[in-house]
Amino acid sequence: MATQPAQTAKTGVRFSVALSNQHIGWDDYKTALLAADEMAFETFWSFDHLMPIGGDPDGSCHECYTTLAAFAALTKRIRIGALVSGAAYRNPAMQIKLATQIDVISDGRFDFGIGAGWAEREFRAFNLPFSTPKERIGMLRETLVLAKRLWSGDPTKKVTYEGKYVQAYDLFLNPQPVQRPRPPILIGGGGEQLTLRVVARHADIWHGFGDLDTLKRKIALIDDYAREYKRDPASIAKSTNVAIWVGDPSSVPAQAAGGRGGGRPPIAGTPEQIEAKLREYVDAGITYFIVGSQGGVHLDNWRRISEQVIPRFQG
Repeated sequence: MATQPAQTAKTGVRFSVALSNQHIGWDDYKTALLAADEMAFETFWSFDHLMPIGGDPDGSCHECYTTLAAFAALTKRIRIGALVSGAAYRNPAMQIKLATQIDVISDGRFDFGIGAGWAEREFRAFNLPFSTPKERIGMLRETLVLAKRLWSGDPTKKVTYEGKYVQAYDLFLNPQPVQRPRPPILIGGGGEQLTLRVVARHADIWHGFGDLDTLKRKIALIDDYAREYKRDPASIAKSTNVAIWVGDPSSVPAQAAGGRGGGRPPIAGTPEQIEAKLREYVDAGITYFIVGSQGGVHLDNWRRISEQVIPRFQG
C-alpha cells in the first residue's frame, strides 16, 4: 500500500520537474516524461489549461486528466500531478473521481494539485460559469472538504454534502485511492485573504510565486493561519518554481534567458553556485523546488540537475 512520498532525510528538500501541456506534440511529451522517470525528480507535473495561456493562442493543448491517466500507465517510478488543476473547470465530484482513478492507475503515485482557476477565455470558450474570485475559491475549498470525506478508505461509504458551491448526494468512491490516508494535496495560489487560508486548512504542499521577500511574507501568513486551525505549520511544505541551468550562464538558451521560474531569471552556474542560491530559498522556508521548462525541453540539463544538483541536498 502506497504512502505519501518521504522527504530527503537530512534537509527535507525536494525537487520535481514541470512541463506544460501546451505547444508540445504528444510524442515529445512522452519522451520527456519517460526520461524524467529515469531521473531523481520526485514528480512530473503537467498543467491544467483547456487552451494555451502563452505563445500562439490557437496552439495545441492537451487535456489534463486524460493526459495524467496516460502518464500513470506509461511510468514506473515518478509521481504525477497537475500544477495545478482548476477546481472550477469540472464538476467537483467528477474531478475527485478522476483524481482517484489516476491514483489507482499509477498505484499510488498521484499528487492532487489544485487551484481556483483563473483564465477567463477558457471558461467562455467551454461555456463554463466564470464566477467571482471569492466564489471560485469557495468552490476550491468545498471541493477539498468533499475529497477528504470521500477518501475515507471505505469504498462503500456514501457521502452527502451540501455546501454553498459544491453538492453531492449518496456519492461513494469505489475504488478508493491506493495511497493512505489519501493522495497528497498541493494548492497553488497566492491570495493572502482567501486562498492562503484554504492552504493553511487543507494543503500538504503550498505552491507560490514571487521573489524571496514575497515568498517569506506569504509563508508567514500560511504559518499563522495554520496555527489558527490547530495545524503544525511544518506539516505544510512550501514550494516554488525555479529555472535552473547547470553550466556556464552564457550557454543558457536564448528562449530561457528571460526566465519563467516564478518570474525570475534562471539560476545558472556550477552545481556549487546553484546550491548556494537555492539554499537562500531553503533558509526562507522553501523546501520543494519545481524545475520549469522555459525555452523548451532540455533533457541534458534535466540530467545534470538530477545527477549534480539534487544529490547535494540528500546528505
